[in-house]
Amino acid sequence: MHINRLLLQMNWTIRIQSHTNSQVDCTKLRPLVGRNVTAPSPFVSPHCFGIAEFDRARVGRFAAWRSMIATVFDVGARAQEISSFEGDFVAWCSGRFVLSEAKSSRIHLLRSPDFDARSRFDHFAIRLAVSGDIAGLAGSKDVDVESGDVLFIDLSQSLNLLLSGRGGMTSDITLWVPRTHLLTSIGDDHELHGLVVKGNSPAGALIGACLRTLATHVSRMSVKEMDALASGSVELTARAVAPTLETATASGSAVPLASLVTIRRFIDRNLTLPDLDTKMIAESFGLSRASLYRLFGPLGGVAGYVRKRRLDRAYQEITAPELANRRIGPIAYRLGFKNVSAFNRVFREAYGVSPGQARATALKGFSATLLRGESAVGDSLGRWLTRIARADSV
Repeated sequence: MHINRLLLQMNWTIRIQSHTNSQVDCTKLRPLVGRNVTAPSPFVSPHCFGIAEFDRARVGRFAAWRSMIATVFDVGARAQEISSFEGDFVAWCSGRFVLSEAKSSRIHLLRSPDFDARSRFDHFAIRLAVSGDIAGLAGSKDVDVESGDVLFIDLSQSLNLLLSGRGGMTSDITLWVPRTHLLTSIGDDHELHGLVVKGNSPAGALIGACLRTLATHVSRMSVKEMDALASGSVELTARAVAPTLETATASGSAVPLASLVTIRRFIDRNLTLPDLDTKMIAESFGLSRASLYRLFGPLGGVAGYVRKRRLDRAYQEITAPELANRRIGPIAYRLGFKNVSAFNRVFREAYGVSPGQARATALKGFSATLLRGESAVGDSLGRWLTRIARADSV
């Protein structure tokens, strides 16, 4: 899509700022009808979820806000900050993208290497700081974000950010994108983590206006419109930051963990290959086995990491409502497990239930959700990031 056409489609001049003062009631925007909550009709509204007033009253403001992002970020705060916490969170999911708006008082967002290994998210966040400041580290990069700036976050890398606002509150608009989708627009994503595009630069102004417009109009979009405009926004963003990325790559300032991140992505994309083992991975990257063992030592070793990722993928496919007609045995075989009995045993060791029990529990939960006509129990950012990643890979 040409940039001029995209700009016209998004209608830049209409209510660019109005969304920051609006409050969205997701219960009035519940669009999901039918059996498949992860792939709604392209002509209904995107799935909307957020903090319910009931949960805010039941568990407290801080706990309710943290539950929205708990599997995506560790959240740090002092006792006084927790007791006085103010915040809100609302998001829309089209099946391919998630767009969120969040507000909070002073808070730390953390992703340690151990947390990264456990959470297994492979997404980028394109985050516009609507108000407040962000300071800290993204990998080895110093991060200093002011209101109006755009920050890129790679969820496969470490993070330690302090969110604070001069008036006590921070707010952001974030577009969450599966890495596989972003790579169609950006060939080399190593330098993106921690990249800050200043709001007063041409690229920052363009990306910021794009995110503001998506947030302003998303509640009136169809799923098809959100997919099209979010996809166009990612392409536009990629072109806007391309000169900056080329400069960074030419300077040779590589992210220290880029090699490990790259190998992990390679493994995740090739989980169905029967010969995915230490020898094949080492030869693919020109590494010795000893070097590969050192890289994956903190993650439980190469073989352990591959098995865990295959189990995670099997769990996702087994519990996905849209894949309920697929037999468990073929799923296990396709992911490199040669014996169903052995697969059942390691699955139970990993998740505490058998594959059949995991599927039955997941389907029962979604059936109850559809009968109530409400958002799914446990709706959270992490849950929907997992689903949009699966939609990109299936």
